[in-house]
Amino acid sequence: MDKLNLMSSFVAVAEEGSFTAAANRLGKTKALVSTHISQLEALLKVRLIIRSTRSMQITSEGQSYYEQAKKILDDIVNLEAQLLNESQSLVGRLRISAPTTFGELVLMPFIAELTSANPDLKVELQLNDRFVDLISEGFDVALRIGKLADSSLIARPAGFTRMILCASPAFIEHYGRPDSIWQLENLPCVFDSNYRQAGSWSFIRDQLKTDVKPRIIARVNSALAAAHMARTGRVIAFCPEFAVHSMLKKGELVTLMPQMCNTQIPVNVIYPHRQHLSSKVTTFTRHFIEYWNRQTAA
Repeated sequence: MDKLNLMSSFVAVAEEGSFTAAANRLGKTKALVSTHISQLEALLKVRLIIRSTRSMQITSEGQSYYEQAKKILDDIVNLEAQLLNESQSLVGRLRISAPTTFGELVLMPFIAELTSANPDLKVELQLNDRFVDLISEGFDVALRIGKLADSSLIARPAGFTRMILCASPAFIEHYGRPDSIWQLENLPCVFDSNYRQAGSWSFIRDQLKTDVKPRIIARVNSALAAAHMARTGRVIAFCPEFAVHSMLKKGELVTLMPQMCNTQIPVNVIYPHRQHLSSKVTTFTRHFIEYWNRQTAA
């Protein structure tokens, strides 16, 4: 009995969420994948998946086995690459989760650069702004912006992004350029709900933090959407620098009260707590931190 083959089938089912999708991914029949899972459960003497006619659910034992099995399979792929003297340090499949705007504007150019240099790397990137459970959803690594809640996950600091208070030249022409953060209470503003302080913005001057409740006329869950609304000339936005960088460069937006906008938001690389990380995750992390530092230094 080929244990690695059985293990590969189980990992595919756990990640794809169905036997049919796992079979398509592996190029096997659904019946064969189902047989592999049954054989693996018999070998381990434990139930890994609870199956019904309409759904399937990974058991707690199955989840624990998945985490270790995935690492073993990843390590085998990378070991084979090393033994074959392949020049690429990244091979196999890497599943990444990232916030939408950050992924579109920052991560996609990085991934294009990374996959070009490592043609045997297959990246699966999912972009969304909800909280993602890396372990249960089968992600290898995630990028997160902002202060992290206490977690069993491991966070590797990558650096910071600065918050920018901005508006369009048309807005300034109509309303005038504000010179006090308290004016935000009376000026129309768009609020990005990904900014964790509900209904208020934080500003820092001389190491003192001040919270202001802007006059919010619209709420969105995307920094890029907030920036685009500010570009229309109707509102002020408070966005991470990466979301407004190109618009500032083109003159479509201008920075307001930069002396007060010293708020920095941490950027972190997150991965599950494992004793030995796969080389894919450690190499990805190192390359991304180097890339991010180059971007922020430019």
